[in-house]
Amino acid sequence: MDYFKSFSKAWCLDYLLLSEQYFLRRYLSALRAEEYYTFESPNKLMRLFYLRRKNLLGRKLGFFISAGCFEEDLKIYHYGSIIVHPKAKIGKHCTIHGNCCIGTKGGNSEGYPVIGDHVDIGQGAQILGGITIANNVRIGAGAIVTKSILEEGVTVVGIPARILQ
Repeated sequence: MDYFKSFSKAWCLDYLLLSEQYFLRRYLSALRAEEYYTFESPNKLMRLFYLRRKNLLGRKLGFFISAGCFEEDLKIYHYGSIIVHPKAKIGKHCTIHGNCCIGTKGGNSEGYPVIGDHVDIGQGAQILGGITIANNVRIGAGAIVTKSILEEGVTVVGIPARILQ
């Protein structure tokens, strides 16, 4: 995702065309502002302002991501149905490609996913239950991960997800 300098030629073109990347950047900006006014510098009025802005954009893009789930440098490449459980913990430099679900298995949940740093989550992947995913793991498109992946730097594919040999 490209971040342009304010009022640069690329920024103005993106703003005028209202591209997908423009709305994704605005959503991530509102999410980070909400987190700032929730955790770093608590201010109830500003938190509510950015929470509303994030929710309005989230409804347009199909996202439900609570503040505090992701550490720094989250990248989202496509809009469309990204659901993240409020208690899930995802590490630094995570990449999500769209239509993903990170949450519980439903019913009486036995925990929430904990995902490491530099994890790439493919289109339509689901990460369900109280599992742990190590650092530098790539989760393939359409994979359903229901068991912990403790090996670093592997690729996981399939239903149910298995490590690619």
